[in-house]
This record gives sequence, structure tokens and C-alpha cells, in this order.
Amino acid sequence: MSAFKDLVEADREIFINIDEFGEAHDIDGTVINVVLEDEQIEELKSKQTQSSPTAVLLSQSDLILFAKTEELPERKTRGEILYIDDVGYTVDTWLDEMGITRITLHEPESW
Repeated sequence: MSAFKDLVEADREIFINIDEFGEAHDIDGTVINVVLEDEQIEELKSKQTQSSPTAVLLSQSDLILFAKTEELPERKTRGEILYIDDVGYTVDTWLDEMGITRITLHEPESW
């Protein structure tokens, strides 16, 4: 493995580590370490321009989930439901980068 890949893997382990930032949550029936962020979503929204293809998707998002890509269930598309601790959230965006997946989600108004 290259030095760069080693550094990325080390950073990934720290970021998702339950002793650092991660928390254990049930994601679609499997307990994994994830980072749930509801404050960073506002920052993401403010950086989007109205013409951005993701601007409309992010405008309704309430939550960001970060997890190791290989630990998540099969990739979901926009509009599908992802369960976090038995609460269903609608997927807005799903982005995989260097082994970490960022999913923006919103809780449906009503079922």
C-alpha cells in the first residue's frame, strides 16, 4: 500500500472510531460505527448555489451520516429509505469518497 493510502486509512479509522467521533448505530439492521451530524448540514446548504444540481436535494436535508463505505448496506438512491435506529430517513444524496460515505437525509413529514 502506498504511503498516501496508509495515511487515508489511518485518518478514516480515527474519524469513525467510537472513542473519537463515531457512535454505534443500527443502520438498516446492522450495528456499525458512524458519525451523525445535524449542524454541518446548514454549512453545506450555505455553500450551495441555487444553480447547483444538489441545492434542491440539500434544501430538505436534516442530517448527514458518515460511515466506512464497506460497512454500509447496498447503496441507496435518492428517495429510498435508510433506517437509523429503527427511524426511517429519506436519502437525499449518497457520496463515496476514499472509503468514507457521506449520506444526506431527511425525516419524512408523515408516513
